Amino acid sequence: MQDRGVTKLERAAQILREAILQGDLRPGQKLKQQELAERLGMSATPVREVLRILEAEGLLVHIPHQGVFVAEASPENTEEITPIRVALESLAVKLAVPRLSQDDIANLERLAQGVEQAWQEMDLARVRRNNYHFHTTIYRACGSQILCGMIGRLWPRFATDLLWMIPGRAERSIEQHRALLEAIKSRDATGAAALMAEHITTAGKSIAEFIRRQSAASQQQVALTSLDGE
Repeated sequence: MQDRGVTKLERAAQILREAILQGDLRPGQKLKQQELAERLGMSATPVREVLRILEAEGLLVHIPHQGVFVAEASPENTEEITPIRVALESLAVKLAVPRLSQDDIANLERLAQGVEQAWQEMDLARVRRNNYHFHTTIYRACGSQILCGMIGRLWPRFATDLLWMIPGRAERSIEQHRALLEAIKSRDATGAAALMAEHITTAGKSIAEFIRRQSAASQQQVALTSLDGE
C-alpha cells in the first residue's frame, strides 16, 4: 500500500520544483518556511522535510545561521548537466513524437506562440511559464514516468531563466522551438530529437559562458572598488 505521508511530501516537493522551473522561485532567493507552509497547506515539520528532499537533489542550499536558498547555477554544473539533459530529453522527444495527439500539437503551437508574444511584450514570467509547459507537454507524452521524473528533477538545476538575459538567445530559442514544432508535425521523431539536442546544447553553452562573463565582471568591479577605497 502506498504511504500517504510520502505521497503528500512528494507532491509538495513537485510543487516547489515547478515553482523553480517556472521562475516563481528564483536562483539565490531565500525561502521563508512560514510562507511555504501556507502555500503548501502544511505545518512546519513536513515543510522542513520537503526542503531536505530538494536540498538533497541540489535544488536548494542550506546556509547555517542564514537559511535555505534556491541554488544558483555555476558554469561547471551547467556543463556537466547539459549532456545529461541532451540524452534524457532527446530520448523523451523520440518516444513522444508518435504519441502526441493533434490536440497536443495544437497546444504546443499555442505555447510556442505564447513564448514569442510574451517575449515581444517583455513579460519574462510568462515567457518562462510558456517555455516550461512547451517542453513538459512533449515529455509527458513519452509514456515513461521514470524518464519524466528524471527530467523533472534535473531541469530546475539548469539556469533556464538566464537564457532570457543573454543577447540574441531568446530569438534563437524561439527559432529552435519553431523548427522542433515543424519536425513534430511531420512526425519526424529522429529529426525532432536531434533538434532538441541542439536546443539544449546551445542553451547550455550560452548559459555557462554568460555566468563566467558575469563572474569576471563582478570580480573586476570588486577589484576597482577596492582600489578606489585605498
